[in-house]
Amino acid sequence: MWVKGKTYIWQWVLAVVISVTLWIISMSDKQFEINEKLPVPAPVLSDDFIVIDYERQDSVSVTFTGKGIGVLRDQILRKPEMLLIDVSLPNQEQTYPYSRSLELTENNVRFSGDRYSSLSAISFSPPAIIVTIDHRITRYLPVRISAAGSVPERYLWPVLSNTIVQVTGARSIVNQLDSCYTGQVGSGGERIETVIEKPDGINNINPSSVIAGLIYPVPVIEQMQ
Repeated sequence: MWVKGKTYIWQWVLAVVISVTLWIISMSDKQFEINEKLPVPAPVLSDDFIVIDYERQDSVSVTFTGKGIGVLRDQILRKPEMLLIDVSLPNQEQTYPYSRSLELTENNVRFSGDRYSSLSAISFSPPAIIVTIDHRITRYLPVRISAAGSVPERYLWPVLSNTIVQVTGARSIVNQLDSCYTGQVGSGGERIETVIEKPDGINNINPSSVIAGLIYPVPVIEQMQ
């Protein structure tokens, strides 16, 4: 049987087989390097503790390397999703806040499905994540209004839908607070809903917003005798 150009079919098939074989041999000898950017969520702790200082990264660069045709299969079928870090809390005598540097390894890599079979993680940038942990506590604190404009808040009458809020966060930070402040509120009597500012290390304020206003005091007229 003949094909276009009078080339035998078996010659065409043989050429394809030889090309594929050479390609597979070259794949088995070549070292491949794959770079991925993976997020690192904050570690999950019990309700008694909170992460207050976490070296957050938009992403951590991970370099994977491997040989063989399995590298191609890994890239098609498998996908690294994130880097998870596990924090082992120290004994009860540990002083808090407690900081430690967690070195990243291949064991931190989590996949959306199966793990890579031919690719291995060889480097991370940055190579470690610093985590600071503290006890979680709750306190009730008064609310103060942040006044907008040139008139200080002390010369105006504050009106608040909630004068006390529940604050939950790191003990070392919550214990330093004497009050919580709203977003800026203008003077003149207009009441607005404003979010309560949440300092770093505070993970919850309840309620998170209040209705607030600043009113000019009523003038006092002294009656003349």
